[in-house]
Amino acid sequence: MKYTLKELKINEIEIEKSKFIAYLFPIKSLDEFNEFLTKLRKENPKARHFCYAYTFQNNKRGNDDGEPKGTAGIPLLNALEKNNLQDAAVIVIRYFGGTLLGAGRLLRTYVKAFEEVFNVSTLIELDDKLEVKVELSYELFDIMKNYLKVNNFNILNTEFNDKISIVFIAPLSFNKESFNEYFLSRVKIIEINDYIDKIEVGK
Repeated sequence: MKYTLKELKINEIEIEKSKFIAYLFPIKSLDEFNEFLTKLRKENPKARHFCYAYTFQNNKRGNDDGEPKGTAGIPLLNALEKNNLQDAAVIVIRYFGGTLLGAGRLLRTYVKAFEEVFNVSTLIELDDKLEVKVELSYELFDIMKNYLKVNNFNILNTEFNDKISIVFIAPLSFNKESFNEYFLSRVKIIEINDYIDKIEVGK
């Protein structure tokens, strides 16, 4: 399964007087991510590092922002991918407390910062489905409603004009030929498009 996040969550941990403030949030575009990162930099002028990772569509990136190479950006990106998150980003702001942690401990701290903010986040399951639009006569309406109910196909929209048009959500296994056979081709399939069903889940 693939997941994204319902909303922004923030959590802070402190290690050897260094503060690590983690922001975990959904993103709709890379511009949106960059704007939020710029905003955090302006709001936290005394912070030493703004390490981050994101995965959006086919774009993935991790950035150490001055921390020793491989101690922040890639571990944060790995954490996003390990939890099957997409269209999601994490930014960890570090206020340096005066003590060097060493590469190994630093890496574990950034992972811990992610894990703790992740634990208070709400996930949205992303389920790949199909959006099907059909057109039918009024006399077939009750038969169609029963068909959709029996198969647990959710109706998105219904319009009543000269004929009835219905948009419903079906699984990827939806078979056009079987559908036509069931209705003896009396229900016209107008179009079939990809659809991502979003379901809030607990952890």
